[in-house]
Amino acid sequence: MNVRHLTLAVATTAALVLPATPGHAADTIEIPAGQTSCPDGYVCLFRDYDFQGGGYGVRSGDSLPWLGDLGFNDQMSSWANDSGRTYCWYSDASFAGERHVMQNGYRVNVLPRENDTASSLAPC
Repeated sequence: MNVRHLTLAVATTAALVLPATPGHAADTIEIPAGQTSCPDGYVCLFRDYDFQGGGYGVRSGDSLPWLGDLGFNDQMSSWANDSGRTYCWYSDASFAGERHVMQNGYRVNVLPRENDTASSLAPC
């Protein structure tokens, strides 16, 4: 195995790139359970508090009009923003409903009343 193949094999174990489908408006990565970090250039949504339970990362500048396309609607309990820009998550699909600002460089457990209510995500 040459070095190029070895590097690719190691990189794919940390985050899986999901293929583009008609419902996806974003470049996304899957964050496996047990990984609590968010890669540089991504905003990450985690299933459980304290960045646990796995989740998804969205490449900086991209958006997701409905988290249900990832099977992640109303699933987020914490987030990390390492995208280099401000993001917002919304309680409803298509960037509607209550808007929540996600400042770059922050890692946040959502408030109990906000837990499991995220339905869309976009730069804001």
